[in-house]
Amino acid sequence: KLHPHELNNLLSKVLVYLRSTNWDTRIAAGQAVEAIVKNVPEWNPTPRSKQEPGSESPMEDSPSTDRLRFDRFDICRLLKHGASLLGSAGAEFEVQDDKSGEIDPKERIARQRKLLQKKLGLDMGAAIGMNTEDLFNDEDLDYSPSSVSLVNKQPTLQAAELIDSEFRAGMSSRQKNKAKRMAKLFAKQRSRDAVEANEKSNDSTDGEPEEKRRKVANVVINQPATDSKALLENAPEETNEWPLESFCEEVCNDLFNPSWEVRHGAGTGLREILKAHGKSGGKMGDSSLEEMIQQHQEWLEDLVIRLLCVFALDRFGDFVSDEVVAPVRETCAQTLGVVLKHMNETGVHKTVDVLLKLLTQEQWEVRHGGLLGIKYALAVRQDMINTLLPKVLPAIIEGLQDLDDDVRAVAAASLVPVVESLVQLQSQKVPFILNTLWDALLELDDLTASTNSIMILLSSLLTYPQVRKCSIQQSLTVLVPRVWPFLHHTISSVRKAALETLFTLLSTQDQSSSTWLTPILQDMLRHIFQFCILESNQEILDLIHKVWMELLNKASVQYVVAAACPWMGAWLCLMMQPSHLPIDLNMLLEVKTRSKEKAGAKLRQGQTQNKEVIQEYIAGADSIAEDPATRDYVVMRARMMAAKLLGALCCCICDPGVNTVTQEIKPAESLAQLLLFHLNSKSALQRISVALVICEWAALQKECRTVAICVQPRLLGVLYEHLYYDEIAVPFTRMQNECKQLISLLADAHIDIGNRVNCSVFTIDQANELVTSVFNEVTSSFTLNPKTLQQLDSKRQQVQMTVTETNQEWQVLHQRVHTFAACAVVNLQQLPEKLNPVIKPLMEAIKKEENTLVQNYVASCIAKLLQQCTTRSPCPNSKIIKNLCNSLCVDPHLTPLAACPAQPQSSQENSKGPNSDKDGMHHMVTKHRGIITLYRHQKAAFAITSRRGPTPKAPKAPIADLPAGSSGSIPTELDEAQKPYVVQRRGAEFALSTIAKHFGAEMATGLPHLWDAMVGSLRNNIHVNNFDRKSLLEKGDVPAQELVNSLQVFETTAASMDTQLHPLLIQHLPHLYMCLQHPSTAVRHMAARCVGVMSKIATMETMNIFLEKVLPWLGAIDDNTKQEGAIEALACVMEQLDVGIVPYIVLLVVPVLGRMSDQT
Repeated sequence: KLHPHELNNLLSKVLVYLRSTNWDTRIAAGQAVEAIVKNVPEWNPTPRSKQEPGSESPMEDSPSTDRLRFDRFDICRLLKHGASLLGSAGAEFEVQDDKSGEIDPKERIARQRKLLQKKLGLDMGAAIGMNTEDLFNDEDLDYSPSSVSLVNKQPTLQAAELIDSEFRAGMSSRQKNKAKRMAKLFAKQRSRDAVEANEKSNDSTDGEPEEKRRKVANVVINQPATDSKALLENAPEETNEWPLESFCEEVCNDLFNPSWEVRHGAGTGLREILKAHGKSGGKMGDSSLEEMIQQHQEWLEDLVIRLLCVFALDRFGDFVSDEVVAPVRETCAQTLGVVLKHMNETGVHKTVDVLLKLLTQEQWEVRHGGLLGIKYALAVRQDMINTLLPKVLPAIIEGLQDLDDDVRAVAAASLVPVVESLVQLQSQKVPFILNTLWDALLELDDLTASTNSIMILLSSLLTYPQVRKCSIQQSLTVLVPRVWPFLHHTISSVRKAALETLFTLLSTQDQSSSTWLTPILQDMLRHIFQFCILESNQEILDLIHKVWMELLNKASVQYVVAAACPWMGAWLCLMMQPSHLPIDLNMLLEVKTRSKEKAGAKLRQGQTQNKEVIQEYIAGADSIAEDPATRDYVVMRARMMAAKLLGALCCCICDPGVNTVTQEIKPAESLAQLLLFHLNSKSALQRISVALVICEWAALQKECRTVAICVQPRLLGVLYEHLYYDEIAVPFTRMQNECKQLISLLADAHIDIGNRVNCSVFTIDQANELVTSVFNEVTSSFTLNPKTLQQLDSKRQQVQMTVTETNQEWQVLHQRVHTFAACAVVNLQQLPEKLNPVIKPLMEAIKKEENTLVQNYVASCIAKLLQQCTTRSPCPNSKIIKNLCNSLCVDPHLTPLAACPAQPQSSQENSKGPNSDKDGMHHMVTKHRGIITLYRHQKAAFAITSRRGPTPKAPKAPIADLPAGSSGSIPTELDEAQKPYVVQRRGAEFALSTIAKHFGAEMATGLPHLWDAMVGSLRNNIHVNNFDRKSLLEKGDVPAQELVNSLQVFETTAASMDTQLHPLLIQHLPHLYMCLQHPSTAVRHMAARCVGVMSKIATMETMNIFLEKVLPWLGAIDDNTKQEGAIEALACVMEQLDVGIVPYIVLLVVPVLGRMSDQT
């Protein structure tokens, strides 16, 4: 902006990177071009009025004579004579000539052989005993330089040459002006002294091809003395030319470079320029308004033709993962879209005419490029859709039936943005397109590129009722099963489109769905449930649930029960699948794709006829290699969603309409027996899964007594049982063996412990006792030689490790079995006489469960439990709330201690003592002085900058879509000792937030104990009209800590409270503001955080009082406590409001700046 004359210099530097061979560098260079041109003012010269002198023959000196024009352009001639643009010119693969001629031909061939073997990876052959000598002989490697000249005698011409010679007029005055400019500059340059020339030679362009030396408006002069050095000088800018003209010309030349990377960079650069300056290109100053419009359109026409030439000649394509990638054509198509946005309608139609000619060519790359151009033309010029769509639709429909899969992909993708127009304007063609798409589903598989586009187009079309009513030749009973394979596709967007297609078909308002649905109902239920078990993406799991519920809603209950009952047991088994074992393929419904082979279709990389057997795991195989916490999260998510599906199905099975008195075997009774069977097993996963299904079913249907009466007593029985589950059989057996080996070793050392341990099977507690107290007692009472003692102790450590591992596995399983059994009892709404067995596992899960999904699940159950117990006597609610509030405040890193507000550093953060070098920071915190927020920010920054060693690798892309911190994993930088506090605090936070939401407007009356925990201490300790800091100081740390804990509950719960209760919260704002001048640092900190939360939920009320009462405290230079409280509250408000603080900034900035010069 400030140095416009440096524009060309800057762009010439970026141009080098646009030509880079590295993809990321080119993309970054494109972003740099975007950033630069955004700061270039729009070129909009003042038009010259027609009467002005000097306008006798404007066209004679016009640049238009050297522009490419449609009336001189013949795409067929270009295709016939133009050389294809491939990946590169191939020069990098040619043998370097030995200029000295000293190397012996035999030596050259030997060197060639060695080089070729290395390039082909054959140099490893000898290492594995493979003879690679005969793969090529010396004749293959014999090199004759004359052959190069023969290659060049081909009839095709390089693209740029052909375009210049065939489609351009003679040398225009614009070119003549450039030549004059160069001559002037050359004369000027020769007059400079040699010293300056030597200095300039530092800007040499060594190693660049001769024709690439001229960059942008920099003119390159080759000096006779040094042919490897070039001098660069900014040419004087012409005031009447668009500032970006010369750069665009240079980039346009790159569109025909033999190297695909340079072509891609050129397309990227042009796209970014045109996005910002598409209205300006080609306009000359000193022209009339009509001339400028004409110049602009001619410039656009020239550029469009160049892009069309790229579509015609570019043949570079690559296979990445599942799809073909044609980066040059795709980028040029995007650029064409930007150009067409500014082109007049005639130009657009001429462009589309050429694109349609490309669709008639034999080479698939040319058809692919043509359709890409049409795709962006339709998307960009929606204003011309009435004329464009009828023109291109026949060609697109042909494209949908193309032999080449990649062409079909683009044909389908080109219609997706204009589906609405297609349905409205070309409704007569829609049935044929729909049939084509349904038929295409038969030919798709995991490796076909068009799968994604075709599924998305199909689901988009079916959202329109008039399309669904189209007279489809075949019944949906035949068509819908064609979607099954795509429920298991490797690309998530295909799976999503398949589900949306099913949902669209099911959610029709007419009742005709049952006619086509009934014959395929069982298969549909099986596929969707199986899909749920194998899915790892949260968005798709939610969509599965939506489709399943719609399916149960649309099909008649009798048919659902008949179709589902035979598979209920198998589905439960799939849900119980251990996470580390592959699913037995006999349990899964195989998806058969009926593929019709198409002649002439190219075989994709890796595409073979026989498909290998893929091992399937619950929640997908992609998270198998992840850390245990992440894997546990996705598996638990899949189980919970499967439970939702089966819970909804249980409602159908228990429907009174299918359980009549006259029936011999009632479906509901069969279901009860199936659930009981699994609840009686010794497998933890079976018990967890059935409990989850009961939870979900009971949450949907309250009135089914048959099943509830059967399972409720058994669930209570589970809560009282302490089993060693089947899942820990392997570690448990290993523990038994190792304990016996230790006893045997002790016996060998003549130590008999038979009187202390006389059991054939050890419990975990007994094994633990053996390796601790028993071992220590017996070894200390005998005198053993050091070697024997060392052997015994080594074995003891091994056994202790096994005991610990077994115990940890058992604890997790035991806790989850009891947790979900308790959740099921709560959801059944039949609470037992003694509540302790139900409450205890729920509270334990809040304190110890590391998986956030389980903690959240338990939190909602606790809310339901409190609701059920409000009228119960004696009521356990007060005790539950008290425990949750205590758990919320256990983490001293989040809830500061009044007696010691700044926690000493953890061992990992810094080895220095807490007092060394001010704790590594500038700000210190004591009981009564300091700002904890500032201290923590500095501590976090210091921890990052002080880490030793290399920067840790960036984490891999998260599995599917895990929300931050959701895997239940605790940040790695935390100490192990701190981890339980973080888990417990997080669980309590989930619980209190959920309780507040669940009770809504009734919270203050329905849960008086929670309301009291929030505001009771505030009201009792803080007197707004009689605030006595001295008496608060004398009371000591205990009341201060009570206040801190109360404020912590306030902060957590207030954010989730119903809006009807906000006035009650606002009443306590004066108390919070008084706490900001409390003598205790911890109280001030918590009050500031509460003010932050209040500013989010009641912005105006909070900020009004803050500006009136608290902001003036910043000026209280004689009272540091007030200043610290005020600035910390402001920091918390800004953190919470984010950009919402903007309206208040003008009122805040002066008082804050005034404090910047303070000593403290």
